[in-house]
Amino acid sequence: MSYRLGFTERLRVSVVAFGMLLPIGDSAIAAPDAFDRIAARHVADARKETLARCRERGIELPPDFLAWIDGDRMLKASVYGCRKDPLPVLLALRSLEIDLGTQAVREEHTQLALAFAMAGSYASSDRKASGWNDGDTGRPGDDLPDVSARSPLVLECPGDPRIPVDTKDAARELDAFDHVINFLEDHPLIQVEVEVKELPPLEYDDRGIAKPRGKPVKIRKMIERGLVGADVIASAELQGEFNAWMADNGHPEISLDCGDGVVHRKSTAAVRDKKVRASIKAAHDLFHDAYRAKGRMPRERDAAPTPSESMAWFIRNHRHDFSGTDRVWPRFPLEAPWPILMMLAADDQPLREREEIWSKYRDEGEFRTYGEYIGGIAQQFDMQSARRVSPFPFSYGSIQMMWKDGGVCGTMGNIGARTHRICGVPASTAGQPGHCAIVFMEQDPVTGRFRCRGGQYATGGDEVTTVHAGWNYDDVGGRRPMVFHQSIAWAVNHDSEAFIDAMVLRRAWDALDEASRSRQCVRWMREAMKTNPFALPLVDGIIAAAPDAMTAVELLDVFEVGFERYVAKEFELYRRTVRDLAHARILALPSPATKAANERLLEELDRQGCENARLLARCWKDLGGDVFLEECRVASVEYLGAPERTKIKRTSQRFAGMMRAWGRSVKSGRQRKAWAEALLTSFAGHELLVVGRKKSVDPAFVVLCGFAGRPVPTVAELEAATASDSAT
Repeated sequence: MSYRLGFTERLRVSVVAFGMLLPIGDSAIAAPDAFDRIAARHVADARKETLARCRERGIELPPDFLAWIDGDRMLKASVYGCRKDPLPVLLALRSLEIDLGTQAVREEHTQLALAFAMAGSYASSDRKASGWNDGDTGRPGDDLPDVSARSPLVLECPGDPRIPVDTKDAARELDAFDHVINFLEDHPLIQVEVEVKELPPLEYDDRGIAKPRGKPVKIRKMIERGLVGADVIASAELQGEFNAWMADNGHPEISLDCGDGVVHRKSTAAVRDKKVRASIKAAHDLFHDAYRAKGRMPRERDAAPTPSESMAWFIRNHRHDFSGTDRVWPRFPLEAPWPILMMLAADDQPLREREEIWSKYRDEGEFRTYGEYIGGIAQQFDMQSARRVSPFPFSYGSIQMMWKDGGVCGTMGNIGARTHRICGVPASTAGQPGHCAIVFMEQDPVTGRFRCRGGQYATGGDEVTTVHAGWNYDDVGGRRPMVFHQSIAWAVNHDSEAFIDAMVLRRAWDALDEASRSRQCVRWMREAMKTNPFALPLVDGIIAAAPDAMTAVELLDVFEVGFERYVAKEFELYRRTVRDLAHARILALPSPATKAANERLLEELDRQGCENARLLARCWKDLGGDVFLEECRVASVEYLGAPERTKIKRTSQRFAGMMRAWGRSVKSGRQRKAWAEALLTSFAGHELLVVGRKKSVDPAFVVLCGFAGRPVPTVAELEAATASDSAT
């Protein structure tokens, strides 16, 4: 017996479920304004408690500042209602006002100020800039934003912090690093080939008038330049010279042996020899430390800017007059609602690093989001760094160092996301299976609608992408899938004020005790769908409180009914995500106590299109006998016969993932092999997958071969076998 429902049964159950969700009299739902009162009461209570804590700490806030917040319902809800502890948000907003002035914060850029205040409440307040992917901002501590009286901020971008040391100073004894630098800087110039951009030569017409010059072209040419550490690492001959020099200057213990050309400026291959790699790393560390000690590189990376400095920098750029140029400006509106601006406000790149990239865009129109892709050596940071170690005005972790050294997808993603943010666009790095990509916000210039888009995708679409920027909308934070951040844009498009109300309701929901949440969750889900159907922070919180499996099923049905009018391909991933959240909640709960309850749950899961492989496996196994194997077989047959299998690549990938989860749920290796062998019979003659013009081995078949211990045949072998069968 299969526990899958046919089309008629699905329709019948859906109609019944729909009827169950219709309100029965006024008592079935809250009064129309009940949740408005809940939200207003939560904000009022939070405001009262927050100001009381200010008084306890001796913090005085200007009455006009508090009156300004109180005078705007959405501003008040944002400040007091969107965090469990609103105090850091309130004080951060006041701190920004002290530094930037009331005009900037209260009149011109209130939404940007709110984004900075909110983002800061989720992050550590230290001044250490993130060195790699976004979202690594630490956790907030007990310290609070400074609201003490001070002069207005005067924005200043720091200059080059390097102070060169005289490495030949006769007034002191020279150390080893002095001699390292002297060897490099006193060495005769060397000839190297470089790639440069040059304007093509002038051409003249018959009248002797110069023709317009074309764009600069890349050419390669030989130049002379001074010796750098990377040159020594690349050359056995130079290593010999260096070792002799250090010995002659009293440091025979410093000796390099990096091989000849093992790592050089254009290296792409990883270094496999562990001993050689250790030697090259030691050489890199020597030159790097010498450069830093003697002022040829910064001793450390610049500090991250304060929120006020960062906001002032973005505002200054936003006001720049690009009239008369071909620049796209602004690339994104700083007046967007604050939830849209959160990725931008979280940017902690030091101002000096930003300024160089911004200047190139401002003056030359340069907007490069991809650097030099260098291959396997990029997986060895020490070897990648050794390729080009040299004097440089920026430290590791900076976008400039990424441009200099190159990398693979992680570097490209960082370059892309950072460049977007430098030019005022909310953006973040994002993870895909075995890959790093980027995401960014954009606004349609015609409709004004926002959306969150992906870029540099390689191993899948939005459905396999996790944004590195924090999901700073639910008082929890952390990283979430791409669709979560897309839902922010959709929620703002739907109704930005209602979205703020929904986030306030999430805080009010979290403040309820467990028993109240269990009892009221269905009613709250109805209200969530009325308030803003894209308010995922609230929807997610309600689903997570479902007390039992059938309540979780009902919550999803309520969502689906409320979402009916928004059915569109654009929102399909969002709908699937909410469905998956509900089914993940069921998996986290105990199994139904009886066989009948389990059968009923399976019918509901099938009606709802459950794709949670672990949950299905548990339900099937709880029924005992051969149900698990038979249901896996039925699923395989349905998959192989589905038209989507040969039209949409993701269909096969998704089913392969389910098959993998089912196989892993079989703990015994012997039983797992037998299970896989049994299912492989369903794939006989269907091992090949053709999507468009591309042929491949079906990934679900590959998974089963792995569990069965069979070698996976190639496309050519499968085609040959098919041809042989046809011939006979």
